[in-house]
Amino acid sequence: MAAQGSDSKTLSISLPDGRTLSYGIYGATAPGARTVFYFHGFPASHHEAAVLDDAARAADVRIVAPSRPGMCRSTFQPDRAITHWPTDVLALADHAAIRADTFGVLGASGGAPYVLACCAALPASRLRAAGILSGLYPASLGLQGMLLEARLLLWLAPWSTGLVQRMLDWSIGAAAAAAATTTGANSGNKLEMLMDHAMRARPGPDRRAWEENEGGLRDMLVTSVQNAFPADSGGGGGGGARGAAWEAKLLGCEWGFELTDVNMGEGRLVLWHGKKDVNSPLAMAEKAHAMLAGSEIRIECDEAHMSLLLHKLHEALAVLKERMS
Repeated sequence: MAAQGSDSKTLSISLPDGRTLSYGIYGATAPGARTVFYFHGFPASHHEAAVLDDAARAADVRIVAPSRPGMCRSTFQPDRAITHWPTDVLALADHAAIRADTFGVLGASGGAPYVLACCAALPASRLRAAGILSGLYPASLGLQGMLLEARLLLWLAPWSTGLVQRMLDWSIGAAAAAAATTTGANSGNKLEMLMDHAMRARPGPDRRAWEENEGGLRDMLVTSVQNAFPADSGGGGGGGARGAAWEAKLLGCEWGFELTDVNMGEGRLVLWHGKKDVNSPLAMAEKAHAMLAGSEIRIECDEAHMSLLLHKLHEALAVLKERMS
């Protein structure tokens, strides 16, 4: 097996403030294909979008997936806020290699806040439709039903981001670093074993998707998580868990905008959520939906967190493509 996290297809642009934004392109390659920006979960990187590749080709949709600051090769951004993200997305949309005058956005899990920030800030003349799969919503909506480790992370990170960074470096970061420097049959084993242990606490649909590597999910997750802990994310201070810890802080804090500020218009924001989700409990999504004017929610009774992402990709891309017109 080749080294996990091979980064040969990672592209990058230089942003106006001098930072680097890394990204990948998946799905359709035809000039007329619709563009959807995909925002990865947490902790993750743009490699997560590899799981969309086949569905995007079938839908004739081009997926442009950026890694957020501190992930993969994207420069760490000191004092970053969720509300800074729409500016980076517009810069990428206007980049010569992308040239997307109009586009959709799709996010999964921890990518949800970034979808909603774009919905609140970007003009309807550019952002035409948005979707969220297994989204994480503000902690203020309640964390009941969420995995204990996730609840503790969202509580601790805003108050002690440095401690969270050290904890993540000691655990996932160390395993990711080992995977990045190892080749051959044992490449990535430490990280994969650590993730495999964590999956034992997940609901049945998620465990089966992981164990069976359904749609390449297992391979994708290991690669994506490895690249969330880069050797160097730029901006001084190295890489490792620096970006992931800051991201955890942002997810646990106030987001800088209210859900009631988001109004895409009727039917242009669709939420998909699994009833068995313990990463982002359904109650959170239902409360968020009630606050998001004009939004639509589609609840899947037999799906959990990751299984919903796998099983609703084709539907989500078809809906976004249709509603971008």
